[in-house]
Parts: sequence; C-alpha cells; structure tokens
Amino acid sequence: MNATMVAGGRIAHFNVARLRHAPGDPRVAEFVDNTFAVNAAAQKSPGYIWHLADEEALVALDGYQGAGNDPKIVYSMSVWQTISDFQAFVYRNMHGSFFKRREEWFEPWDGPNYVMWDFAGSTPVPAAEGWARLKRLADKGSSDFAYDFKYAVKNGAS
Repeated sequence: MNATMVAGGRIAHFNVARLRHAPGDPRVAEFVDNTFAVNAAAQKSPGYIWHLADEEALVALDGYQGAGNDPKIVYSMSVWQTISDFQAFVYRNMHGSFFKRREEWFEPWDGPNYVMWDFAGSTPVPAAEGWARLKRLADKGSSDFAYDFKYAVKNGAS
C-alpha cells in the first residue's frame, strides 16, 4: 500500500482501556451507564458505518467478562467512512466530553491503546483483528497496516 493512500477512504478503529474500578463500582458508573448512549450518538454521526456490538464487548451488560476474563478491560471497535468523520466523533459532541474525562475512569495503558487501519472489507470485523493490529502497532510502530492519528495525518489522511 502506498503511504499517501493511508486513510484515503474507510477506516477501522480498535480501542482498549482498563477501568480504574470494576463495572458496578460507583466510581466508574457514569462511564459504564453511558456506553449505550455514546454508541447511539455514534450511530447518528456523519460517516458512521458499524461498531462492535458483541455482547462480550459491552461493559454495560450484566455478566461482562472483559478481555482475558479481566472485567476492568474494556474495548471497542468501529468503522467510519473517513478519518475526519471518526475524528469529529472522538473529539466532539457527547463522546468528546467523555474523552476529556478519561483519566477519571481509566488507568494509564502501557503502550498504544488504539489503532486504526484502512478498511475495505465487510462488517462485522472480528475483535481478534483489532487485537492483532494493536499488537503490531505496539511491536513495530505505525505503518500502513496499523497506525495512529499522527501517522495518518503525516501520510495524507483527510
């Protein structure tokens, strides 16, 4: 893939974080209780295509197990028409207000906690692909295969 084509079209995004407290703890309740509302806001956002709605990934559901059976690990994945659409969702509106408060609810993450990649496939996207691309980003740094916002902007994303 040519680096100038990074994020020239659809992008997929995978994000992971570790809650400071287990779901059900009142100290993270505001985050947990609003996950459905934030997902609904995403669905109404320009450029939205799809998000992971697998019951195993929804922290707001009773019995949430988390990743690797750690209920404090939460993750999400989505697909957007353009990186600009995704960026607008992340930093503005309802999600943006929660994003600004992330340190209240999440522990520092060792390494990158999100990854993006150009996406020409079909949905649903398996969570395993998000985990694999995040690992690749952590192990080898940004590339056309797995990148962050900084790399996307540097390599021609619009």
